[in-house]
Amino acid sequence: MLAVLLMAGTAIASGFGIYEWSGRSNAMGGATYANTRDASTVATNPSGMTDLEGTHLLTGVSAIAPKAIVDFDNAAYNDSTGKSNVWLPPHAYVSHQLSEDFWIGAGVFSRFGLGTEFEETWAGRYNMMDASIESVSFTPVLAYRLNDQWSFSAGPEFMYMRFQQGKTVDNINVKDPTTTTSDTHAKLDGDSTDVGGVFAVTYKPLDWVTTALTYRTQVEHKIVGDATFSPIGAVNPLGAYTTTAGAHGVITLPDSLTLAVAIKPMDKLTVEADILYTRWESYQELRINYDRQLIPGVAASTQSVTEKAWRNTFRYQLGVEYALYDWLDLRAGYIYDQSPICDDHADYMVPANDRQLYSAGVGLNLDNWTVDLSYIYLSSDERAYNNRPAEGVYSGEAHDLETHIVGVSLGYKF
Repeated sequence: MLAVLLMAGTAIASGFGIYEWSGRSNAMGGATYANTRDASTVATNPSGMTDLEGTHLLTGVSAIAPKAIVDFDNAAYNDSTGKSNVWLPPHAYVSHQLSEDFWIGAGVFSRFGLGTEFEETWAGRYNMMDASIESVSFTPVLAYRLNDQWSFSAGPEFMYMRFQQGKTVDNINVKDPTTTTSDTHAKLDGDSTDVGGVFAVTYKPLDWVTTALTYRTQVEHKIVGDATFSPIGAVNPLGAYTTTAGAHGVITLPDSLTLAVAIKPMDKLTVEADILYTRWESYQELRINYDRQLIPGVAASTQSVTEKAWRNTFRYQLGVEYALYDWLDLRAGYIYDQSPICDDHADYMVPANDRQLYSAGVGLNLDNWTVDLSYIYLSSDERAYNNRPAEGVYSGEAHDLETHIVGVSLGYKF
């Protein structure tokens, strides 16, 4: 319940995917799919539950603080820095051994999120003022151990998503960033609950080698909500009135496939490498339909269409864990994360590019309790923008794209 109440989006993600699912995973660059130690395997590779004896509980949160600056080539347009926000996506898991061969588990965590916010009068407001995607996934899973080498798992994923977007509509379609005379604020707020699934398999060809494969299906969200148009400038068909109407659209979140290999060259050392493939091609456009024409005489007020044309991506993860003492584990990781956004359709909703992430952390083992602490520094390549005034995008670049992430998890086993 606490996890649901704390759901949040995050900014400067690859697309708007979230991978901060536990303190240990964060510290190891996400590379914990084949190297199971706690109940967060429900999120990464649920077939890994077969390595957990008894019952395991884990809960925690990641604090994500992004930064982005957008500069414009036109000196008349004011440069803008994204508002400083801290997002808090939580996680909570349980794994329980039913018998020698069967396990059940459940997890509450966030796989998709987005948080981007600029000043209401900034030059890019005709494309985007603020955007927020908040999601919470609840995943009950069942795992089966066939033998010492093979384990399998499957389960549904019930996902709730809330989508909010704010932008400015120019009532005379001039889209002049230097004046607000004909501006109207447009705000969309909608949500959806839909179902996907997860399938995973673990194979151990040798005592010191473990491989894992995890597939998560697409989740098609049929967003239903309200759109509100509020006048700002003097040139406005609405006069002094605000109008609201129902709105609906479809956002298809991508399916993904993860291949992981973990090796244990010595008792105290574990190294894992992962490849994640995400089919972002499912996100070709953002189309919002309104139940009626919100602004008299303005055809654009019946529908909003933004072409995205995102492409499929790879994410490469490497993690290392060393048991310095029985009570202390040292961890580090590295990630290279491709951006799905092509230059021709880059906009201000996700002001980021290909990313590199560097992580480190420690794990404290205190009898039946565990405490995992992590830190991630994320650096993104600069994003150049072509001049597309019809879309409210102007030539310039986004830079200083960095994020600091601090994570903590508390676990208990019995």
